[in-house]
Amino acid sequence: MLAASPFRLEDGEPFHYRDGVLYVGDLPVDRLAGAAGTPVYLYDLDAVEAAFRRVQAAFAPGQLLYSVKANGNLALLRRLVALGAGFDVVSGGELLRVLRAGGHPDRIVFAGVGKTLEELRLAAHCGVVVHVESADELATLQAAAAGLGARARFGLRVNPDVEAGPHPYLRTGHDEAKFGLPRRTAVELLRRVAAGDYPNLDPVGVHVHIGSQLADPDELAAGARVALGVLQAGRQAGLALDRIDVGGGLPVAYDGGPVPSPEAFAAALAPLLAGSGAQLQIEPGRAVVARAGALVASVLAAKPRPAGQTVVVDTGMHHLLRPALYRARHRVVSVQLRPPTDLTWLVGPICESADVLAAGVPLPDLAPGDLVAVLDAGAYGMAMASNYNGQPRPAEVVVTGGEALLSRRRETWEDLLAWESGPARRLPVGGPGGGASIAVHGSSGAMGLMWSLTPTTLPGLGGGSPCADPHDHLRGASGRLG
Repeated sequence: MLAASPFRLEDGEPFHYRDGVLYVGDLPVDRLAGAAGTPVYLYDLDAVEAAFRRVQAAFAPGQLLYSVKANGNLALLRRLVALGAGFDVVSGGELLRVLRAGGHPDRIVFAGVGKTLEELRLAAHCGVVVHVESADELATLQAAAAGLGARARFGLRVNPDVEAGPHPYLRTGHDEAKFGLPRRTAVELLRRVAAGDYPNLDPVGVHVHIGSQLADPDELAAGARVALGVLQAGRQAGLALDRIDVGGGLPVAYDGGPVPSPEAFAAALAPLLAGSGAQLQIEPGRAVVARAGALVASVLAAKPRPAGQTVVVDTGMHHLLRPALYRARHRVVSVQLRPPTDLTWLVGPICESADVLAAGVPLPDLAPGDLVAVLDAGAYGMAMASNYNGQPRPAEVVVTGGEALLSRRRETWEDLLAWESGPARRLPVGGPGGGASIAVHGSSGAMGLMWSLTPTTLPGLGGGSPCADPHDHLRGASGRLG
């Protein structure tokens, strides 16, 4: 018999055992999986609210901008809207999603290193703050705003040359990273703005984001210190800059070990910002939603291996990419509480050797039909899921107040074919020879995936503007699970 699993469930966690069965939000996970099918993502919205309120209290009176890339589930976003959250988006699709959930443009910032002209037009039309990452992007934003006859607000994202984060792919603030502007370039752009080179743009502040899963609050403070220096230089040039966005990076202990608390990070920032006259903004994502989510799967097969057992489940790297991409570790538990009997390699159905959700973890003997839960999967799970190997993405279920709601239905095989279901048509291609064309498959064709953006027609549903009244798009039913 093996020792107890090192992945413990602590008191007060969203997912916990009761009478030998894993529960979430006072509901048994086995029954939730039976009603929704597997694989399925489960999110405890009450746990999301509790985590949000804790981070909010730690950084008060700063503004929290939830990082939508962590989890953009509409039911989850609606809950955060109701709590007064702001939002950090990194694409036009995420912006539209937040507006659909009822988010107000005044509480949204648009980050991301590669924004298109269409996205910048949408941002300028809606009035969200754009975090600009290059001189070229600033010029494009000026052109977008001028073309709309509008003014656009922006902040500059500065690369502070601070290296932080446990994995190379999580480090975004060092001088070799693709993100942000060098300090000197940022200051020069602000001086050009002050000189009137960008007449349709209104600068509001400075943004940094040094990485994810930060191990030391001083790392966050180091990035903020550089941002503050750029902000002060902009003020000296005559600009009314009033906010510093320090990005995200608040850590989650996926392996159960200790990590610095939100309060520790807030304490590290407080002396820097005291007396600066700048509003603090912070962009937590993982810290708000990771613990509140789990990916539940059914066992398909079990077979021996030299050092234990291989257990094949009906989910994998196509639904939870983090273990393959970052070598991340997630706690994995059996839905039915039983003592572990062997070291287990939990693998998925994808034709890749990297499709391993957990390696060498103690689990009980498992047979086809048994249920397992991959915990701490509320962040960067479904948000990074794909259809690789022709696999549909799972359903999403939210739990709140003792009820379970089907927030997003499971995809079907037919869904995967929908974009190619129509007859091919010719796509005209201009050129010196004239008359060239390319065959395009699908009922809408490639161009049907984009919107035509003019001063009067912007991305929206039914040809309207998505941000004229965000509450027009608030309605979207979630069905109760029986």
